[in-house]
Amino acid sequence: MKEEKSGRAKLALEIYDMLDSVIISAVAVLVIFTLVFRIFVVNGSSMYPTLKHGERLIVSDMFYTPRQGDIICFYSDYRDEVLVKRVIATAGQTVDITDDYRVVVDNKELDEDYIGDIDTRLLSTPMPYTVEEGRVFVMGDNRGDSLDSRDMRIGTVSENEILGKLVIRLFPRFGMVK
Repeated sequence: MKEEKSGRAKLALEIYDMLDSVIISAVAVLVIFTLVFRIFVVNGSSMYPTLKHGERLIVSDMFYTPRQGDIICFYSDYRDEVLVKRVIATAGQTVDITDDYRVVVDNKELDEDYIGDIDTRLLSTPMPYTVEEGRVFVMGDNRGDSLDSRDMRIGTVSENEILGKLVIRLFPRFGMVK
């Protein structure tokens, strides 16, 4: 009888230890994905061919300072949703878009091998445009289907509104993104 009680006590302790480990692990994952990483879903085709509609992204804003070429997520009041775009210029840089839709930053044409469709619509943001302090100028890679800083309704993005920089594409195509 004593051995049976001892066996139950050991089993109860093992279950308690296992539950304790599961709870601690779940809290750790929750903290990491709340404070360090976030998961966002691409909505639309504005970043095609780099990113496709429905792809899951892991982003982080930990110790983040925006740099030209970064892919970021930010909340847009105008669209009332999280948007994913590429940083084209940061504070103090001057952006210009030529008549044949080439992007020039500080008098240097960007080498944009990642872009999809070339834009053919009119701009509402006057060019050339100098980015204000604490803001970034963003554009989608699919220029013909992207509402971005070229449109005054979106405009430049405050660095405080940036939710994070793309770290890795998670699903369905796993991997790093250029």
